[in-house]
Amino acid sequence: MSDTIDFGIYNNLEWDKLSTEYLHGLSDMGNTQAQELLEKIYDSPIEIQVVGFGKYSGTKWVELDVDYLFWILNNLEPSNIKAILASKSLKYIEEHGSNDEFGEVIYVD
Repeated sequence: MSDTIDFGIYNNLEWDKLSTEYLHGLSDMGNTQAQELLEKIYDSPIEIQVVGFGKYSGTKWVELDVDYLFWILNNLEPSNIKAILASKSLKYIEEHGSNDEFGEVIYVD
């Protein structure tokens, strides 16, 4: 797989810098590199996954504020990659106690 995208408006941008939404669009059009990268994202452990959007770009998902993770779950479709990663992050945080702000919140899947 090439390290940079070689077409479109993101020409010369590294593949891992593309949003998951864009990757899904490319994947839906049959782009195998996008499909492979999405599989890698879905299969990699949540504790190493990094936010690729907004003001938290570059932050590990499991380091996000619990309230923000719940906000994502409450405002996005369950099939959205961000909601999936937020759900995985909350499970990880609850199981590993890596966020003191979790408190007495009970996560329901």
